[in-house]
Amino acid sequence: MEARIQRLEVQNVEQQRSLEAERQAVRERVERVDQKIREVQLKIDELNQAARRSGADLGVSLSRLQEEFARVKGDLEVAQHRLGEIDKSVGTLRSDTDARFAALKGQGAMDAYEARQRIAALPKPDDKAAVLSLAQSTEDKGEKGIAREMYDEFVRKWPNDPRAAEAGFRSGELLFGMNRFRDALLAYGRVAEGFPRSDRAPLAMLGAAESMLRLEMKDDAISVLRQLVDRYPKTDAAAKARARLAELAPPAKADKKPAPKKGAGKSGAKK
Repeated sequence: MEARIQRLEVQNVEQQRSLEAERQAVRERVERVDQKIREVQLKIDELNQAARRSGADLGVSLSRLQEEFARVKGDLEVAQHRLGEIDKSVGTLRSDTDARFAALKGQGAMDAYEARQRIAALPKPDDKAAVLSLAQSTEDKGEKGIAREMYDEFVRKWPNDPRAAEAGFRSGELLFGMNRFRDALLAYGRVAEGFPRSDRAPLAMLGAAESMLRLEMKDDAISVLRQLVDRYPKTDAAAKARARLAELAPPAKADKKPAPKKGAGKSGAKK
């Protein structure tokens, strides 16, 4: 698998190098054509200024220069069209290469690739509300892997936006549902620490504790649940945390002293 990836990377570099060389050659050609047009235009201007020359000579020269100007302009249009075709080829090559690499690297990479493609296809890819709405609708359709990548992309691009708390929490929930408890713990932790005043912070702490329990980190989970109760005592998450604590760390029962037997003296023996 690694050898295939390396071969693809080498092929990709060689193809891009070839296309870049061709693109540079076309650009140089376009520059030469532009220079030629400027020279022809200069000659036309000079002839127009030569008012003392005979009309016949001036007409012949102008006609010849205009023909040359039209030919050079045609060459320029052809060169510009060729440059546009090369740019399209480079874009297609990059897209195909990204897709092949993603397929080789596994489902997670494919999900990330698909998420980037869908975000890029938005009318305004930098519209925060549109990106978050797309992630939510994608999750509703059951495409959870792609939706999670979209949530993560939102957090990466706008980490200080208040809606990043929602995006990060949803990512944690999806990771938990995929049994990726270590990644879920990190996602929940970022929400709880980065957005302590968010409505999602208490639930993120609860999710972090549940992730710890799945990772056999019981003592750490109990500590987080107690912190949750202390920080957000009136929330639904705190109520759930109390119930969970009662299961995980029930209060110790007080030892009861046995009652003395009836009829026994101080020494406990009958005379």
